[in-house]
Amino acid sequence: MKKMSFVLLGAAALSMAACNKNANEVAADNVEANAGAMADNMDAMAENTSNDAMEDSLHNQADQLKDKADNVADNVAAGKMTEGQGNAAVNAM
Repeated sequence: MKKMSFVLLGAAALSMAACNKNANEVAADNVEANAGAMADNMDAMAENTSNDAMEDSLHNQADQLKDKADNVADNVAAGKMTEGQGNAAVNAM
């Protein structure tokens, strides 16, 4: 088991080195990707509602989520918060 985790850790390190991103930048990308998926789901819900006001509200919430995720991801990339803290901040919206 220890050998397997060492191999996986090595593979992760190589993949990170290959893209020239540090751990904070990778974590920031993950926060943005998670928020982007949530926003896409909100947009899909908006398209599936027959209520125009609800549709507009959901689209606005999705846009706000993306904006917040950008700000949070900047903090994660700068090392001001961890990926977990970033995801929690985005999910709290």
